[in-house]
Amino acid sequence: MLQRALSHRLALRAALAALALALLAYGLLKPANTARRKAPALPAHVLAGSPINLAQLHGHAAAVVFFATWCDDCHREAAAVARFARSPAGRGRVIAVDYSDGGNWRSFVHDYDWSFPVFGDRNGTLGAAFRIEALPTTVIIDPKGRIAQTSASVQTVASLASELRAAA
Repeated sequence: MLQRALSHRLALRAALAALALALLAYGLLKPANTARRKAPALPAHVLAGSPINLAQLHGHAAAVVFFATWCDDCHREAAAVARFARSPAGRGRVIAVDYSDGGNWRSFVHDYDWSFPVFGDRNGTLGAAFRIEALPTTVIIDPKGRIAQTSASVQTVASLASELRAAA
């Protein structure tokens, strides 16, 4: 009887371990990592808006929004990102990156009235450095230039404000 109970516990543990590995593989479960790492440098060339680098933001939290013109969810969040960037809480704290797109970023930026800096990442180098796995993804940079949070979901004005406040 005892042997049988131990066998069932081992089987249950093995099944739970397999489930956890599957969730990790699909990106639904992330390993806990509380250490913040330094954010990668932005490219020297800006596609639209004023040139900026992360050192200029030192002392302020910022949102780096990765998007692509073909991404439906990127279109869904674009107007909210623009509204947040124009708000007192977001002014000077939003940066966008056209991630491996090749599409018409000019039209996208114009259609959503994005006036903040927009960088290009045609070959995906910057996205890889930021560990971008899906679009849209917003990376919150803390006042010390470290990655505080990564969110692979559609943002709203409220979510952006909340995430920047939490990182400050």
